[in-house]
Amino acid sequence: MTQIWFIAAAVLLLAELLVPTFFILPFAIGSFFAGIASLFTDSQNIQLSTFVVFSLVGVYLSVKVFGPRNKDKKTSTSFTEGANKYIGMTFVTTEELDIYDSTLQHVYGDDWQVVSVDRRIPSGLEVKVVNVNGTKLEVQTVESYT
Repeated sequence: MTQIWFIAAAVLLLAELLVPTFFILPFAIGSFFAGIASLFTDSQNIQLSTFVVFSLVGVYLSVKVFGPRNKDKKTSTSFTEGANKYIGMTFVTTEELDIYDSTLQHVYGDDWQVVSVDRRIPSGLEVKVVNVNGTKLEVQTVESYT
């Protein structure tokens, strides 16, 4: 029975190399220690108990050591991430903006559908982003915003 435990440990350890997580490693450790226990006793109950105990301890340690760390996670309460980072930014329009029809504008390296909030804005004016609505930037002229 000793050879079976050590072969199982080796196979599980090799299988662990194919998996991107540490899922199989605790069971390989449990098999290894069950193989050591089989060197001292022929009782299969003791060998199986050793396998279960060391596998459970390995699972617990792998979750604690390699598991997610919620304490270190930074939570953001501001809306300056993602698409909302554009709110408050200004840029110069390259095309005339309308209230009803959006136009494609290149804004800070990205292409956006841009629409005016309150009135028609001719091209060449500086506008400020007041809202992000889906894939559209809603803008106002800088003069009307202040």
